[in-house]
Amino acid sequence: MASQPNDGSGVDRVLHDDDDDWSRVYFDIAIPSSPHTSEYAPLGRLTFRLVPPSHPHHLPLHASNLMSLASGDRRSLDSRATYVGCEFKHSPASVEDGSMRYRWAHVCDGHGRNGIRTISSEGVENSRDSSFSDPLRMRGCAHDCFGGVYYGIGYEEVLDRLHPWTDDPAILLTVPIHGPGAGTSKFSIVRVEESPKEWGVRLLHSSAVMGYLDCGADGSIGGVRSSGDDDDDGGTPMFSEDDGPVTAFEVLRAMARQRMGPPRIVGCGVSSIFVNRCA
Repeated sequence: MASQPNDGSGVDRVLHDDDDDWSRVYFDIAIPSSPHTSEYAPLGRLTFRLVPPSHPHHLPLHASNLMSLASGDRRSLDSRATYVGCEFKHSPASVEDGSMRYRWAHVCDGHGRNGIRTISSEGVENSRDSSFSDPLRMRGCAHDCFGGVYYGIGYEEVLDRLHPWTDDPAILLTVPIHGPGAGTSKFSIVRVEESPKEWGVRLLHSSAVMGYLDCGADGSIGGVRSSGDDDDDGGTPMFSEDDGPVTAFEVLRAMARQRMGPPRIVGCGVSSIFVNRCA
């Protein structure tokens, strides 16, 4: 493990030699098999590395809520306490078609039910429908972003973890801290490094970075490759066998470029073990 000088946040930045203490959360994605249909075709798996509890910028309440909903540990008691069945918002702003409309982020509201319960300042237990916050921990992990603030692990630290070891772009998993959806099941996938310079970290305003996409992770669902037609009508993208194993990054790009309808989470989970990466 190596460290770098203080980055201005009051906490030394720590660079890990490996990611063994970073849990993984995955989402299996499906998209409509054709426009205006209720049938969905599997697309692939997105795997994210989550900031571990040992990290000084870990946000325990937000991380616990995200992991509880992804693992579905309360699903037998509450069918809404999961991300399975949730859809990402789908509009011209969420389709990467070469226009200036694309917002470089994909947003999922969840089912509106939290996986954790918190205690109010008056000592009253909140319901799982109530939003929550973690102001004390947030103070120690605030980062400036051109007139605004974001929280959690710093974007520069994510870049340090990725480069020069890989060519993977920094694609972040975030939750809202202020504004609509704060302290709820809502989360976003934000393509900061790939976005135009005028966007960049501004995309993180009022949110907390919980982790980042493991771009090279196996993107197949249960070892099964997605199939379909990659045509001008935005048909289900097909990953050619000649191109080698599908990666999580390829799945995200296909998800962003398809125009069939809202991507849906058909499976999800949490793992603390190593996730296979494509060669």
